[in-house]
Parts: sequence; C-alpha cells; structure tokens
Amino acid sequence: MPTWLLVHPPLLGPAVLGPLADELRARGATVAVPDLRGLVQDPASSAPSAAGWDRRWAAALPPADVAVAFSGAGIVLPAVAVAAGAGRAVWLDAVLQPGPGTAGWPADVRERIGPLTGDDGRVADWTTWWGPDAMGELLPDAGVRAAVLAEGHRLPADLWSTPVEVPPVTAAARYVHLSASYDGDAAAARDRDWPVAGDGRGDHLDVATAPARVADLLG
Repeated sequence: MPTWLLVHPPLLGPAVLGPLADELRARGATVAVPDLRGLVQDPASSAPSAAGWDRRWAAALPPADVAVAFSGAGIVLPAVAVAAGAGRAVWLDAVLQPGPGTAGWPADVRERIGPLTGDDGRVADWTTWWGPDAMGELLPDAGVRAAVLAEGHRLPADLWSTPVEVPPVTAAARYVHLSASYDGDAAAARDRDWPVAGDGRGDHLDVATAPARVADLLG
C-alpha cells in the first residue's frame, strides 16, 4: 500500500482531513496529516506575515508516495510533491495554479478576504465566515465539527498577496472534483489532459462528511 500525505488548507487545520485519513487507514494505507498551521506566521517577525510560508510548509513534510492537497493547499502542491518525493500528486477540490514559475492567489479569493480583515492585519477565522449556524449544517457530525472548530485560527491577510514559487509538476497528476466551487480548476486540469475524478455535484467538505466516497475518487 502507498504512503499518503494529506495537506490541509491554510484556513483550516488537519482535523478536516481526519475522517478521510481514517478511511484510508482502514483500507490499509499509511497516512500522515501534519499540522501546518504554525508555519504561516513568519518566525523572523513579530508582525503577521506570510513571507516564505510555502517554503516552510515544504520543508516540514514527511516523505510519501502520494501527496494530496485539499482546497487552498493546492497552490503549493507542486513544491509539496517534490519535498515529499511523491510519485503521485492529487489536487482534492483544490486551487490549481498556472504552470511553473510564480503563482498568485485567484482574484476572487483576494477580494473575499478584504472585508474579513481586522485592524490587526489578520483575517477572521474561516469557521465564522458563514454565520453562527452554518458549521452545524456543513459538518453534522458533532465530533468532527468540534475538532475542526477547535483548530480555528486567524491568518495574516498578506498570505493572499504573497507569490508562491511553483516548480514543474513531475509527479503523476490527478484532480478530484467535489464541488461546483472548483469547476474552473477541474476544467483547467482537463485542459492539461490530467485525469479528473468526480463531477463537482457534491460538497467541498465531503472530505469530512463522505470520506469513503472521496477515498474511492482518489484512486
């Protein structure tokens, strides 16, 4: 069985990928889901900063056969796959960056975080973005919901204006399309002749609420 590395998005912690990791382990796989939240803060500065965050993430990762990036973590997956020595890279309902070079965050993401940024330069915790009752609907399992909420954190807003260095994708690439929010990224993957699993008719948080289905799509 291959070893798997699951990379959580900057806005959430590893708990959102916990159910998927458990499902893969139940199928006999070895799975790592490192907590990378602390690496967004620049250790050389007391001010909120995301400078060099992608390099710190890559340096902290264990080796794996398959690297999977969920949601916003997709932008660093080429670097993650290289750092982990992965032979396969899977974008799981994730941001798909342009080709090799320097990538920026999508404009719609940058526009969204503007009104959510406080005077301290940090963005509101993602679990609060959708209203007081939304998380109960998005994550109906009380245990999973509590774990995700416990990892809530506020990121420096300059994360979304920090360029990300993108090495060439040398691993075998695959895209898993869960939700309509990532229709454009899935289409871009098809344009690159990558295999795309899923039809985008589910929910982004199916990683936590339907892990068996998502594990099947990972291939």
